Amino acid sequence: MTQRNAWNQASDAFNSLHEDDRPAITAATREINARLGSVAGLDVLEIGCGDARNCVELARRGARVTGVDISDAQIGLAQQRVDAAGLSVGLLRADAVDLSPLSDGSFDVILAIYAFQYVAEMAACLAECARLLRPGARLIFAQDHPIRACFWDEEMQEESVLPARSYFESAPLHWSFVGTDAAMTSHHRTLGWWFSSLREIGFTVTHLRELPLPDGWADDPDVDEYTRDIARFLPQVMVIEAAKR
Repeated sequence: MTQRNAWNQASDAFNSLHEDDRPAITAATREINARLGSVAGLDVLEIGCGDARNCVELARRGARVTGVDISDAQIGLAQQRVDAAGLSVGLLRADAVDLSPLSDGSFDVILAIYAFQYVAEMAACLAECARLLRPGARLIFAQDHPIRACFWDEEMQEESVLPARSYFESAPLHWSFVGTDAAMTSHHRTLGWWFSSLREIGFTVTHLRELPLPDGWADDPDVDEYTRDIARFLPQVMVIEAAKR
């Protein structure tokens, strides 16, 4: 199953979870929007825009926003949200490694919230980001902290309280999206990989933030064993900001 098909299948389940039970994504979104500051008059591209809830918020704050997603289902939901809000947001169904419909040097900011870990050819995606950004413009992205991959037990299809794979293992992680049969693939990359790859593509990293889960989340009696016993002690979200040289 391709990533596009998997996300088409998982779209409704993901957005349902995102409403109430995605503390890491919520924390990442807040951190990125804080890093953005005022966006009035800026050209902003969101890669992996999903149902465009963040695109709509940025448009309300005065940005000229374009949202891109690999999933037809997500873009359909995004269009419904944009239409309901009565705002102007450009939407494009495209793969993050081929954004050729968008012009060189046309954005002040590119952001991606929990999108890059699903991109297999990440170097090509970063090259596209560099192409689309103006000199000095910013790339800001967030995803699971790389340390979390060490605790993924693929055989059990759950996070373990003991490390189940090496931090330096680069093989993709395979899993099924909760509540569906959607076969997902995510890609683990070390912090060192990110810093060296961004530099080689033409970016300077200006900010790294490692976030824990929100206060109290790991103590909720309904959360899983990994979250109770391990997640409270480790960073769960990574946020990187880089400027195009």
